Amino acid sequence: MSIDFEQLRADAAREVDNELAAITDPFQRRAKAEELREQADAERAALTPERNTLLAAAALYEPSPNLHLTFGIMYQQLQRITGMVLGTQKHIRNPAPYPQDRAQAARDAGLPHPDDLLQQATQVAARYEAAEARQQAAIKHLAAAQEAVRTAGGRVDVGKLERPDFDEVRRRAVEEIRAEFATLAVSLEQRLRQAAEAVDQAEEEMAALLPERHQAMASLSFYTTARAIYESAGCIRPGMMLALRQALGLPQGAKLPPRADQPAAARAAGVKFMADAAEALPDIAVAVEAAKARRTAAIEIRDAAVLALYKDEGWTAKQLAEAIDRDVKIVRRVIGPSKG
Repeated sequence: MSIDFEQLRADAAREVDNELAAITDPFQRRAKAEELREQADAERAALTPERNTLLAAAALYEPSPNLHLTFGIMYQQLQRITGMVLGTQKHIRNPAPYPQDRAQAARDAGLPHPDDLLQQATQVAARYEAAEARQQAAIKHLAAAQEAVRTAGGRVDVGKLERPDFDEVRRRAVEEIRAEFATLAVSLEQRLRQAAEAVDQAEEEMAALLPERHQAMASLSFYTTARAIYESAGCIRPGMMLALRQALGLPQGAKLPPRADQPAAARAAGVKFMADAAEALPDIAVAVEAAKARRTAAIEIRDAAVLALYKDEGWTAKQLAEAIDRDVKIVRRVIGPSKG
């Protein structure tokens, strides 16, 4: 039994395309795309146990060089599925090798071996691949429909945003860097330089992450139904409002447009829509707050080393400033304004 899987996938995707093409209203098209995606997800989930069992049984009982093509997948995919069924797959990216005695391994795992094994496996593989193609087609339409909703002046519906425990994130970040330096057996000068480097690294992380956090906040604020976004972003509301004004190019202290006008104002200002902003923002915010906490802790360690070198080893303010690669006035804040 031979199946043209490329054609099968194209036909399945075309079904979704045709069904959604007939819906002109962007809100209705988005709802239908979501419905089709959920249906395909449910079908894939229902087929997965049977599909994996039969494909693994075929790979073990009736192996052949191009068996994976019979099921419309790559060689490593079949190898990975077999490892999952046998319980030998330890790493998602590196497929476990096939056992030496494949048939015995299949029998030990209780895998079935009907006379029409290859036919059954191919049929369930075809149903699975068709469902996956419908799912992917629906996802593409869902993204396009969300953009159409925004263009129409609406907002994309999102669920309740995750609110990480930022106090715990900060506490752990501080503990980690303090523990690292507590066990550091180096000279005071080397301790100073390593603490200064830790400050620099944390600041580099913050510089890279803050624009991403602001982009996610702006996308959620202007294009979705999300509320209390700052609680997921790890900042206070005035801080978020400042970022939103900057995103729209408004002067400091200016009021944001009315909520109903914000999608259009954001599009005019070039604010990008992030389809995954609701999922991405908490992760980005955790990274930002951890970097901030590491910076604060590293500055404390650096400044303690600055003071010790100044008091105990006679370093000048200029020498200390050069060592930490900062302006001398940063050093004077630690040792005193008229010192060194």
